[in-house]
Amino acid sequence: MESSQSQPVTQQSACERLACVVKALGTLHYSKLDELKRNERQLNRPDFVWHFLVESFATMGSSRGYEGLILDPVNYSKVTFESLSLSSPADRLRILKETLHAAKVRMPDKKAEWLAENFDRIVAMAGPAAAKAGLLRNSTRESKIEFLEQFKGIGPKYARNILMIVYHPDFRQSIAVDERIKSVSRELGLSFGSYDEEEQFYVNVAARAGLNGWELDRLVYNFRNEVLTGLREMTAPTQSGS
Repeated sequence: MESSQSQPVTQQSACERLACVVKALGTLHYSKLDELKRNERQLNRPDFVWHFLVESFATMGSSRGYEGLILDPVNYSKVTFESLSLSSPADRLRILKETLHAAKVRMPDKKAEWLAENFDRIVAMAGPAAAKAGLLRNSTRESKIEFLEQFKGIGPKYARNILMIVYHPDFRQSIAVDERIKSVSRELGLSFGSYDEEEQFYVNVAARAGLNGWELDRLVYNFRNEVLTGLREMTAPTQSGS
């Protein structure tokens, strides 16, 4: 006789479980979400595209690089578009490699090469302000994603995350599917055939919890352990007293 615990997980039941957990966390951590939403003012940066390419590579694979590159004023000053514009292509690549190494960015040489290529691409667009204008001229979420994915090293996650960081209206029903999201999927016993399928599942969870996709994504990013703990507590066997 088969145990009831061996019953297969359905997306519907997983959605209900996760929605229950994140709804509570959304209320608990409302102030943190509100604080992150105020990052929308960073969209005013004229160097928006370049800055967030640099920030994306600083965090890609490990968030340690953010502190060493973005939050370190000396290191960051070396990789601004304006500063790099003063160097030859060979010196620019050298500076990028040296600075990313010093900042302890993961895969520094590969990311330095990507940034050097992306620098040239932005130059070809007539500079950072023109690159930002080109991005924002795209009228749909999908076309903005396509624009950002033309940059070396930027895939589906970061093409979303760059505009999610600034709480862009077109990306409030988006999920930056990363290892944190995937760890929640594994905890739920789910696997997905594509990025879009996994993203849509989490957008559906968010709607059930009374959140938008962005809010759920940021909750998982900042409070993953609480999400996982909440899910485990829901499935832990209860102990009855004598």
